[in-house]
Amino acid sequence: MNSGNHDELRDRVFDSASALFAVLAAPCRVRIVGELCQGERNVGELLALVGGSQPNLSHHLRALFEAGVVTRRRAGAKVYYRVVPGRSQALREMLQGVGVLGQAAAGGTAEASDGPHEAKEW
Repeated sequence: MNSGNHDELRDRVFDSASALFAVLAAPCRVRIVGELCQGERNVGELLALVGGSQPNLSHHLRALFEAGVVTRRRAGAKVYYRVVPGRSQALREMLQGVGVLGQAAAGGTAEASDGPHEAKEW
């Protein structure tokens, strides 16, 4: 592989990572992804867990879907979302690393048995 191809590949990797971080820049989207790392949820379940309005939640879910972070399926009148297979573990580890996973959706108290997590400064 010549250095030009290596540079192009490296640039694509950084562009992809940057796009992922950009879509996760909204706290509501991080909360949604955190819930979906726990398992598939329908829109009503997500609304109860993350709060806000249904139109706002739909906006964020659409952005996550278009960015390739989540996938969706329809079952009757309900739409179910989940993290795209193959990305779940990486997103889970990233969210655990910054203390997001293990936080209760409503109260922000630690659910994990290893005690409360503090948000890390990067």
